[in-house]
Amino acid sequence: MQLQGLLFTGCCSNLPVADRRYNLTANPSFTLKHKSSSLRAHAALKLIHIQRSNSTSTCARGLLWRWGVSKVISIYLLCCLNLVALAQDYPSLYTSSYGCEDVSSYYASVKGLKGKALKKKLYSVIAKHQSLSYKEVWDALKFLDAANVDRPQASSGIVEIYSLRAVSKNLAGKPEGWNREHLWPRSYGLISGPSLTDLHNIRPADVNVNSSRGNKYYGECNKKSIRCLKPANKEAASDTETDKERWTPPTKVRGDIARAIMYMAVCYGLHQPGGQNLHLSDSPSIENREMGLLSTLLKWNEVDPPSREEKLRNDRVCKFYQHNRNPFVDHPEYASLIWKRVTPTHQNWHFPAKKELTK
Repeated sequence: MQLQGLLFTGCCSNLPVADRRYNLTANPSFTLKHKSSSLRAHAALKLIHIQRSNSTSTCARGLLWRWGVSKVISIYLLCCLNLVALAQDYPSLYTSSYGCEDVSSYYASVKGLKGKALKKKLYSVIAKHQSLSYKEVWDALKFLDAANVDRPQASSGIVEIYSLRAVSKNLAGKPEGWNREHLWPRSYGLISGPSLTDLHNIRPADVNVNSSRGNKYYGECNKKSIRCLKPANKEAASDTETDKERWTPPTKVRGDIARAIMYMAVCYGLHQPGGQNLHLSDSPSIENREMGLLSTLLKWNEVDPPSREEKLRNDRVCKFYQHNRNPFVDHPEYASLIWKRVTPTHQNWHFPAKKELTK
């Protein structure tokens, strides 16, 4: 990626084009390896200095000759501020490309497979990925779930998963703000490591709504039951529901959530440390790390296909962060090829759980 005259057009527009262009790839010290942290301010300041072949010329130097010191300083500072803003806007600035960016070749090895064979092969495709620290997840969510999906770097807000409201990015971690919601709850086997910080599984959520959901599994409560609360929380979207055990998210994101849960069951469903493998079931169990309801998730996957926003998010997780994809966003049909739809035998996590069924 090149920063070509992006922010120098105002203060350096009279310099030759060659002087207004700084190629990040030409200077290894500015090539960023993947981390959710952005360019630092001191790096942005260094970008102001443009290297010529024979002599060093800067914005300040070129403008000093024309307008005088005071004006140069003002415009110089504006350039710096704009560069810092740019540095904060983008999660990473690099030229590397990753296999996950070519969707057709990414899934080439799974063609024609189904059932356990498909699940195993998808695991081999997506399991090895870049992981983030828990702290780094905050900045990633500000970009991935920005209210302005087309210009996430310029967006001042994020969209909460259960309320669908846009709130300020600056309210991250505050009691009146939003926090990091694990769609697959931590208590269902996310002890440590990559599964705990996987961005495909984490979304911003209102603090109070997140607390109301707790570790309830996903399902639809009996609307005639007096125990079915709608909305699930006063801060949640009007079409959310909950009872003692189940949680029904907004209609608009039910498919999104179903596909995130399916991703977790594949990415962390095999060969986890200590045998802590994740599974899907219509008989959810914390003890057995089985999340559900499988039949409901399969239905949501069908009736709520991937939206443009969901696809963009998947692309950005691939390119800027983890360098892997959620296969169920790219190929929702994989779900029915792996799992059978079953009739729930019971829906209480305190009962012994039934293993997930694969074709």
